[in-house]
Formats: sequence, C-alpha cells, structure tokens
Amino acid sequence: MRTLAAAMADHRVSFDDLHRRYHPVLQMVETLIGVVPNCDPYLEIWQPGFRTYNLIVPNLLNLPASLAGVAAPKDLVGLGMYASSRAAGCAYCSAHTCSFALRRGSSEGAVTGESRTPTEEAVVAVAEALSTVPHHYTAELEDELRRHLSESDTEWVIMGVAMMGFLNKFMDAIGVELEPEAIDDVAELIEPTGWSVGQHEWADADGELRPREGADGPKVDSISTAFPVLRNAIGAIKLDREWLAGIPKDPAAARAMLARAGFDEPLLETLHHARPRRALAGVLHHNLDPGQTTIGIGTKALAGIVFANRLGSAHLGERSTELARHHDVDPRLVEAASSYDPASPPAGVDDRTAAGLRLAHAFGPSPAEVDEVTVAEASEALKPAEIVELAVWVSVNQALHRLTVRRLAPA
Repeated sequence: MRTLAAAMADHRVSFDDLHRRYHPVLQMVETLIGVVPNCDPYLEIWQPGFRTYNLIVPNLLNLPASLAGVAAPKDLVGLGMYASSRAAGCAYCSAHTCSFALRRGSSEGAVTGESRTPTEEAVVAVAEALSTVPHHYTAELEDELRRHLSESDTEWVIMGVAMMGFLNKFMDAIGVELEPEAIDDVAELIEPTGWSVGQHEWADADGELRPREGADGPKVDSISTAFPVLRNAIGAIKLDREWLAGIPKDPAAARAMLARAGFDEPLLETLHHARPRRALAGVLHHNLDPGQTTIGIGTKALAGIVFANRLGSAHLGERSTELARHHDVDPRLVEAASSYDPASPPAGVDDRTAAGLRLAHAFGPSPAEVDEVTVAEASEALKPAEIVELAVWVSVNQALHRLTVRRLAPA
C-alpha cells in the first residue's frame, strides 16, 4: 500500500542534518528505545513538527527524571503506552512502546497479557479506554487505578497515554516505515498477540524488504542506560528551554496567551504537573503561530473541526470553531466543516483546503483511513510541509482529546 510517508520520502530531512541540529535529543531517544526513529526526518519537513514531538515526549514522560524513579513507576508508564498503542491500532508505536516498556522493567507477561498484576490490569484498562475511537473511558476505571497508585502517579500514567495520542495518530496516519531493529526487538514476542508490521513494512532503496536478522530483545535499564541519557540531558534541556522561551509558567497566564491566539484550552489550568502543562502550552503556541504555518491557521481550524467530529469531541470542535472565527474564516465554511461529508465536499473551496479537509476526515478514526486515493489527492494538492503540518495538528488534537475525555467524564 502506498502511504503518505512513501509519497514524501524524497523530502525527508537527512539524519546527518538532524544530528547536526538536535544531536542530544536523538541520542537520548536511541538510548531509550534502541534506535533513532524513522519519524524524525518526516517531522522535520515542517520544523515546528519536530519541535512539537520533542516538547511532548520528554515533558509528558518527565524525562530524564523518571528513569531515576521520580514520578510514576516507569514500567507501568511504559505498559500504559503500549496498551494505548495497541488499542489505537498503531503498529509502529506498538513496536516501539513494547521495547520501551520492556526496557523500563515491564515483564513479557504484562505486555502480552498472559500474567498481569491488579495494578497492571488497571493501567491497561485506563489506557485502552482513552485510546479507542470512540473512547470508552469512565471515571470508575480511573478510580480503580487510584486504588493502586497515588493521584500524582495516576496522572503521570495518563500523561504517557496522552503523549501516545500524538505519536499513535501521526505514525499511523503518515505510515512511517518501522525500523528493522525495532521489528527484530519485539516481533517474536508480540506477533502471537495479533501484531503485524502492516503498512509500516520497511524496504531498502531498491524496494526490497530487509530480512530479519534476529535480536536478543530489549535490555532492562541499567547504569549503561542512565549514563548516556544524563550525558545528553544538558543539550536536550537547552533545546527545550529555547522552544519554551516566552511561554508563561503560570497556567492561567499560559491559557490567556493561547486564548488571545484563538484557542482557549481549560486543560492548561486543570493538570496538576507543571512540565506537561507548560509543554502543551508551548506546543499549541508553535502550532498556532501565523509566522510558522505553511497551510494557514484558518485551514487548520477547519481541519480541526472535521477531525473533532470524527472523534466525537464536542470540546475540541468548539475550540477549533473559536479558532476559525478568530481568524475570520467564512462562517459558511465553518458550517460546512461541522457537517463535513467526503462524498459531497463543500462547494467554493480551493483544492488545497478541500484536500486538507479530506485528510483530516481520513485521519479521524484509529487506525486512520488513509487509502491510496487519499494519498494521491493529498500529494497532488498539498506540499509535503503542508501534509506534515496537518498531520501534526490533528495529532496534537488527539493528545488533547485523551486528556479532555478524562477531565470531562462524569464523576
């Protein structure tokens, strides 16, 4: 199957360039999962995309502090990340989070479901409930998790699931090719549970599939893990500070800043932990900056409405509708996006906007419904940076959805 990743392959940023720009964060990730992910060159096609990814991941996982046992037990966070990826139907993330969970100390039985403790069962239940479309989360599921974990640790587990909302949506929607090393690490364990590489099958430059070489499996954290993470932490923290410059630490001030940009998100005042809160504010700031967009904030607002409707999220639909009004989008287009039907797209929109709405609609389910016709239409009407920007934006919304579902659930 031809994916958006395959269509954009010639526009990927080289790993050499990525290392020159962001070496510390690439090295940290390689230590954590054993490989530098193939998503990086695609995200950097639209530079705020790579920045978004590298604000969300370490801050919602509280890295590198969590490796030292600060925050929730890292094995449980990893298990929740894996369960959310399987529930969302993202084969790419399922492989990486399986490796992540095992490296952080999860047992093989916990990953496969053959032998889980009551705490692990509670983590998996919440992660799966937040990660399906439509979701099946209830406050009772989280109450059960709180019987085993503190309020603080419960939120860290959910931060990991929310972070995977971004990754699950982007990797699945784009169809990023899975690294052979990741396949070698985990395939033997999770293929019997129904996992397969699917659209993420890796091929070399001549289109030949790379044969598996076998591997000893992921290694559990040790001093050899902690040292390279800490060694690169200073450089990663420096980048993080640059990307968050100007983002208020006070949650009310951060919310007010984004409200002035047309996106008033109450989550920024309800999350308990400061790092994820400020990182999400930074992500929204970069994604809603008119000076950084390639496709236009108005088009992103319309795409957000279409995507929210497929998620069944009235909350996110309201946020994107407010954003559209703030940027003076034609009210008729806002109405058309609210009742979007790919079989009868709205009249009077340019090809670029029409392709963006079709993409947002295709991105909505989990797994996404990006077929070859969708890929061909998007590739014809949109530049690679515009495709990546739209995919990043809906992926940010997917992460927000997992958090707002929890916040708005009846007590």
